[in-house]
Amino acid sequence: MKNSLATIAVLLILIPSAFSQHRGNQLNDVVKALRASGQSEEGIKNTVNGIINNPNLYNALWKNFIDQTYRVDSVKWELLKDFNLQFKTFQTTDNVVTSLGFTYDFNYDYAKYTEHEKNRISKSFGLSAKGNVAFKKQVNPIDFLETKAHYDYSHFIGGVVTQQDTAIYTELNNIRFKLAGIKDMQSKEALGLWEQLGKKLVMSNQYYYSFSPKFALESNQDFSKKQFTPGISIDLGAKAWNTKNTLSYLNIVDYPFALLRYITGTDKEFTVYGSTLPTVQLTFDYVIPSSDTTRNNLTGKLKPYPRIKFETGFRTFITRITSENIFFNANYRYYRELNAPEAIKRANLSTDSYFVMALQSTSGFFVSYANGKLPFDAKSDEIYSIGFNYKFN
Repeated sequence: MKNSLATIAVLLILIPSAFSQHRGNQLNDVVKALRASGQSEEGIKNTVNGIINNPNLYNALWKNFIDQTYRVDSVKWELLKDFNLQFKTFQTTDNVVTSLGFTYDFNYDYAKYTEHEKNRISKSFGLSAKGNVAFKKQVNPIDFLETKAHYDYSHFIGGVVTQQDTAIYTELNNIRFKLAGIKDMQSKEALGLWEQLGKKLVMSNQYYYSFSPKFALESNQDFSKKQFTPGISIDLGAKAWNTKNTLSYLNIVDYPFALLRYITGTDKEFTVYGSTLPTVQLTFDYVIPSSDTTRNNLTGKLKPYPRIKFETGFRTFITRITSENIFFNANYRYYRELNAPEAIKRANLSTDSYFVMALQSTSGFFVSYANGKLPFDAKSDEIYSIGFNYKFN
């Protein structure tokens, strides 16, 4: 609880005073009302703790902070648009303690593109950081943070309009012009125009690959364990923009969702989305441990070692409920230390695997399930999360 209160205090300092006072007065009003109703001090304490441990409170504070700062000085806070924050509560299956915390994901890229008739080359420099922070760090079930600098060379092949016809381009431009004048993109008129655009915009299959040298710092939440990981990543991907294309039918992971979209009437016919084919990343790291008491105790020294990492991700559309679009996301990561010492193998620390899936709405509400462990985790866990995601625009 001390960590939770400390975090609230920091947020209240950051947020303009008028808003802070408003939130503080609301909490005081709740306490007064409870006392007036004859509620015991223990009951009042439990109620207040419930409010403090609700991720929606933190979401409201954060949203108000970034909205106001952006209005005051949008240039100063420009980097916040690349910052993705999820306030949530999560709990492991073997632990009755519920932990309030947040997931953060920051990505900044400066890119230059070279366009050709049927392909595009991208060269970019980027900074990224992601991880999970529990206000009670001792119960953090996903205690792994990663911060890295990287350079990407990406080559996109295909993904161009197949019909090289002036009349087609004129029709497409007319549809885009009409869409630009519509405020509600979910209106019947807008949806009809989007359907026309999809039928006329026939694009070829797209394939891409990317090479990314990087230098990263991996650590747990309190940095008592950390290691540097220079390495290189190779990304591979493909997209079939035409749903009648053979490549679309190969997207077998989208079949259950295609059936769900058809049953709910989201799609008029059974349609597999080739544009949601899973992406793949293979990474070769040279891990340089800096602080790791567990590894030091097992091997007697902190010696650098090679490691491979495999990662794949998938995201698809499920359905629309009133004004909300619902998406399904999944990610799988696998780490393997090469030529690991026997002590590391016996302790089950030479390999790590982690799988997470989530349902997420366009407003930011999400429910997720995760299983496995990441580097620095002592054992595998099952983790359930519920919360709200807010991305600065």
